[in-house]
Amino acid sequence: MKFKNILLASAFVALAPFAAMAQEVESSANIGIASDYVWRGVSQTNGRAQVFGGVDASAGSFYVGAWASNVDWQPDAELEVDFYAGYKPVLGPVTLDLGAAIYTYPQDRALNLVEYKAAASVTAPGDVAFSLSYYYSPEVGKGGPSSTYGELGVSAPIPGAKVGPFALAVAGAYGVYNYSSPTWTDYNNYKIALSGTTENGWGVEVGYTDTDVSGVSIYDGRGYATLKKTF
Repeated sequence: MKFKNILLASAFVALAPFAAMAQEVESSANIGIASDYVWRGVSQTNGRAQVFGGVDASAGSFYVGAWASNVDWQPDAELEVDFYAGYKPVLGPVTLDLGAAIYTYPQDRALNLVEYKAAASVTAPGDVAFSLSYYYSPEVGKGGPSSTYGELGVSAPIPGAKVGPFALAVAGAYGVYNYSSPTWTDYNNYKIALSGTTENGWGVEVGYTDTDVSGVSIYDGRGYATLKKTF
Protein backbone atom coordinates (compact mmCIF):
# COMPACT_ATOMS: atom_id res chain seq x y z
CA MET A 1 0.00 0.00 0.00
CA LYS A 2 2.74 2.46 0.87
CA PHE A 3 4.51 1.77 -2.45
CA LYS A 4 1.31 2.62 -4.33
CA ASN A 5 0.93 5.84 -2.33
CA ILE A 6 4.49 6.87 -3.17
CA LEU A 7 3.95 6.09 -6.86
CA LEU A 8 0.75 8.14 -6.92
CA ALA A 9 2.29 11.13 -5.20
CA SER A 10 5.46 10.85 -7.31
CA ALA A 11 3.38 10.89 -10.48
CA PHE A 12 1.51 13.96 -9.23
CA VAL A 13 4.75 15.76 -8.40
CA ALA A 14 6.37 14.79 -11.70
CA LEU A 15 3.43 15.56 -14.00
CA ALA A 16 2.15 18.79 -12.49
CA PRO A 17 4.60 21.04 -14.41
CA PHE A 18 3.69 19.45 -17.75
CA ALA A 19 0.06 20.44 -17.25
CA ALA A 20 1.21 24.06 -17.49
CA MET A 21 3.89 23.82 -20.19
CA ALA A 22 2.09 26.36 -22.37
CA GLN A 23 2.31 28.97 -19.62
CA GLU A 24 5.23 31.09 -18.51
CA VAL A 25 7.39 29.39 -15.88
CA GLU A 26 8.65 31.37 -12.90
CA SER A 27 11.31 29.97 -10.58
CA SER A 28 13.01 30.86 -7.31
CA ALA A 29 15.44 29.41 -4.79
CA ASN A 30 15.87 29.93 -1.07
CA ILE A 31 18.39 29.24 1.67
CA GLY A 32 18.21 29.87 5.38
CA ILE A 33 19.18 29.13 8.94
CA ALA A 34 17.09 28.78 12.09
CA SER A 35 17.65 28.29 15.78
CA ASP A 36 15.41 25.21 15.63
CA TYR A 37 13.50 23.28 12.95
CA VAL A 38 9.97 23.25 14.35
CA TRP A 39 7.28 21.47 12.31
CA ARG A 40 3.70 21.48 13.56
CA GLY A 41 4.89 22.28 17.05
CA VAL A 42 7.53 19.54 17.21
CA SER A 43 11.31 20.06 17.00
CA GLN A 44 12.78 18.08 14.10
CA THR A 45 16.36 18.93 15.15
CA ASN A 46 16.02 18.07 18.84
CA GLY A 47 16.37 21.72 19.80
CA ARG A 48 19.44 22.29 17.64
CA ALA A 49 20.09 24.73 14.77
CA GLN A 50 18.74 24.18 11.26
CA VAL A 51 20.22 24.86 7.81
CA PHE A 52 17.80 24.55 4.89
CA GLY A 53 17.30 25.36 1.24
CA GLY A 54 14.89 24.78 -1.60
CA VAL A 55 13.86 25.49 -5.18
CA ASP A 56 10.40 26.28 -6.54
CA ALA A 57 8.82 26.69 -9.96
CA SER A 58 5.33 27.75 -10.97
CA ALA A 59 3.38 28.08 -14.20
CA GLY A 60 -0.03 29.64 -13.95
CA SER A 61 -1.82 27.92 -11.07
CA PHE A 62 0.55 24.94 -10.98
CA TYR A 63 3.63 24.70 -8.78
CA VAL A 64 6.39 22.19 -8.00
CA GLY A 65 9.38 22.28 -5.68
CA ALA A 66 11.98 20.55 -3.56
CA TRP A 67 13.37 21.40 -0.13
CA ALA A 68 16.02 19.95 2.20
CA SER A 69 17.09 20.38 5.84
CA ASN A 70 19.16 18.72 8.52
CA VAL A 71 17.15 16.77 11.12
CA ASP A 72 17.85 15.01 14.41
CA TRP A 73 14.60 13.51 15.70
CA GLN A 74 15.46 9.86 14.99
CA PRO A 75 18.84 8.12 15.62
CA ASP A 76 19.61 7.35 11.96
CA ALA A 77 17.97 10.35 10.28
CA GLU A 78 20.25 13.30 9.60
CA LEU A 79 18.74 14.72 6.40
CA GLU A 80 15.21 15.40 5.18
CA VAL A 81 14.51 15.95 1.47
CA ASP A 82 10.98 16.86 0.39
CA PHE A 83 9.37 16.99 -3.04
CA TYR A 84 5.97 18.61 -3.62
CA ALA A 85 3.58 19.81 -6.28
CA GLY A 86 0.14 21.29 -6.45
CA TYR A 87 -2.54 23.35 -8.11
CA LYS A 88 -3.85 26.71 -6.84
CA PRO A 89 -7.08 27.69 -8.55
CA VAL A 90 -8.77 30.96 -7.61
CA LEU A 91 -12.54 30.90 -7.04
CA GLY A 92 -13.75 34.43 -6.42
CA PRO A 93 -12.13 35.64 -3.18
CA VAL A 94 -10.90 32.14 -2.26
CA THR A 95 -7.57 30.61 -3.31
CA LEU A 96 -7.46 26.82 -3.13
CA ASP A 97 -4.30 24.72 -2.77
CA LEU A 98 -4.56 21.06 -3.80
CA GLY A 99 -1.29 19.16 -3.66
CA ALA A 100 0.89 16.28 -2.58
CA ALA A 101 4.27 16.01 -0.87
CA ILE A 102 6.82 13.24 -0.40
CA TYR A 103 8.97 13.52 2.75
CA THR A 104 12.12 11.43 2.42
CA TYR A 105 14.95 10.55 4.83
CA PRO A 106 17.89 9.07 2.88
CA GLN A 107 19.56 7.53 5.96
CA ASP A 108 16.36 5.83 7.17
CA ARG A 109 13.86 5.24 4.37
CA ALA A 110 11.44 3.54 6.75
CA LEU A 111 10.52 7.08 7.88
CA ASN A 112 9.46 8.21 4.38
CA LEU A 113 5.86 9.31 4.01
CA VAL A 114 3.42 10.72 1.48
CA GLU A 115 0.96 13.46 2.37
CA TYR A 116 -1.95 15.01 0.47
CA LYS A 117 -3.13 18.57 1.04
CA ALA A 118 -6.35 20.53 0.55
CA ALA A 119 -6.35 24.14 1.70
CA ALA A 120 -8.25 27.37 1.21
CA SER A 121 -7.28 30.94 1.96
CA VAL A 122 -8.95 34.32 1.71
CA THR A 123 -7.65 37.85 2.20
CA ALA A 124 -9.84 40.35 4.01
CA PRO A 125 -9.54 44.16 3.97
CA GLY A 126 -6.25 45.35 5.40
CA ASP A 127 -4.47 42.34 3.85
CA VAL A 128 -5.55 40.13 6.76
CA ALA A 129 -5.23 36.56 5.44
CA PHE A 130 -7.11 33.56 6.80
CA SER A 131 -6.30 29.97 5.86
CA LEU A 132 -7.73 26.53 6.59
CA SER A 133 -5.61 23.48 5.67
CA TYR A 134 -6.20 19.74 5.82
CA TYR A 135 -3.50 17.08 5.32
CA TYR A 136 -3.85 13.32 5.00
CA SER A 137 -1.13 10.65 5.04
CA PRO A 138 -2.12 7.03 4.29
CA GLU A 139 0.88 5.70 6.22
CA VAL A 140 3.23 7.54 8.60
CA GLY A 141 6.52 5.72 8.09
CA LYS A 142 6.81 2.06 7.15
CA GLY A 143 3.97 0.15 8.80
CA GLY A 144 2.69 3.23 10.60
CA PRO A 145 -0.90 4.44 10.97
CA SER A 146 -2.68 6.89 8.73
CA SER A 147 -2.87 10.48 9.95
CA THR A 148 -4.74 13.72 9.49
CA TYR A 149 -3.67 17.24 10.35
CA GLY A 150 -5.89 20.30 10.28
CA GLU A 151 -4.66 23.86 10.77
CA LEU A 152 -6.26 27.27 10.99
CA GLY A 153 -3.97 30.22 10.32
CA VAL A 154 -4.15 34.00 10.24
CA SER A 155 -1.60 36.64 9.28
CA ALA A 156 -1.62 40.40 8.85
CA PRO A 157 0.88 43.17 8.12
CA ILE A 158 1.43 45.80 10.80
CA PRO A 159 0.51 49.03 8.98
CA GLY A 160 3.53 51.30 8.65
CA ALA A 161 5.70 49.19 10.97
CA LYS A 162 9.29 48.70 9.82
CA VAL A 163 12.62 47.82 11.39
CA GLY A 164 15.25 49.08 8.97
CA PRO A 165 14.31 47.59 5.57
CA PHE A 166 12.02 44.94 7.12
CA ALA A 167 8.26 45.45 6.86
CA LEU A 168 6.64 43.74 9.85
CA ALA A 169 3.71 41.33 10.06
CA VAL A 170 2.16 39.06 12.68
CA ALA A 171 0.85 35.52 12.28
CA GLY A 172 -0.71 32.76 14.31
CA ALA A 173 -1.77 29.16 13.74
CA TYR A 174 -3.57 26.39 15.59
CA GLY A 175 -3.35 22.77 14.48
CA VAL A 176 -4.70 19.34 15.44
CA TYR A 177 -2.80 16.12 14.63
CA ASN A 178 -4.67 12.79 14.75
CA TYR A 179 -3.48 9.23 14.10
CA SER A 180 -5.56 6.15 13.30
CA SER A 181 -3.73 4.08 15.95
CA PRO A 182 -4.43 4.53 19.69
CA THR A 183 -0.75 3.77 20.43
CA TRP A 184 0.28 7.00 18.68
CA THR A 185 -0.19 10.32 20.50
CA ASP A 186 -2.72 12.76 19.06
CA TYR A 187 -1.92 16.36 19.92
CA ASN A 188 -2.81 20.01 19.44
CA ASN A 189 -0.31 22.78 18.76
CA TYR A 190 -0.16 26.52 18.25
CA LYS A 191 2.28 29.13 16.98
CA ILE A 192 2.52 32.91 17.22
CA ALA A 193 5.14 34.82 15.25
CA LEU A 194 6.45 38.23 14.22
CA SER A 195 8.03 38.38 10.77
CA GLY A 196 9.85 40.90 8.64
CA THR A 197 10.42 40.97 4.88
CA THR A 198 12.40 43.16 2.51
CA GLU A 199 11.88 43.99 -1.15
CA ASN A 200 15.04 42.12 -2.15
CA GLY A 201 14.05 38.75 -0.71
CA TRP A 202 15.29 38.71 2.88
CA GLY A 203 12.95 37.41 5.55
CA VAL A 204 13.19 36.98 9.33
CA GLU A 205 10.78 35.40 11.77
CA VAL A 206 10.76 35.09 15.54
CA GLY A 207 8.06 33.14 17.28
CA TYR A 208 6.90 30.78 19.95
CA THR A 209 5.26 27.37 19.54
CA ASP A 210 3.92 24.72 21.91
CA THR A 211 1.88 21.51 22.05
CA ASP A 212 -0.32 19.84 24.66
CA VAL A 213 2.07 16.85 24.95
CA SER A 214 4.04 16.71 28.20
CA GLY A 215 7.11 14.71 29.15
CA VAL A 216 8.66 14.58 25.65
CA SER A 217 11.26 17.28 25.05
CA ILE A 218 10.75 17.72 21.29
CA TYR A 219 7.07 18.59 21.98
CA ASP A 220 7.90 21.20 24.61
CA GLY A 221 7.15 24.87 24.11
CA ARG A 222 10.02 26.80 22.54
CA GLY A 223 10.96 30.08 20.96
CA TYR A 224 12.69 30.13 17.58
CA ALA A 225 14.24 32.53 15.08
CA THR A 226 14.66 32.08 11.31
CA LEU A 227 16.62 34.01 8.68
CA LYS A 228 15.85 33.28 5.00
CA LYS A 229 16.95 34.63 1.62
CA THR A 230 14.89 34.08 -1.54
CA PHE A 231 16.49 34.59 -4.93
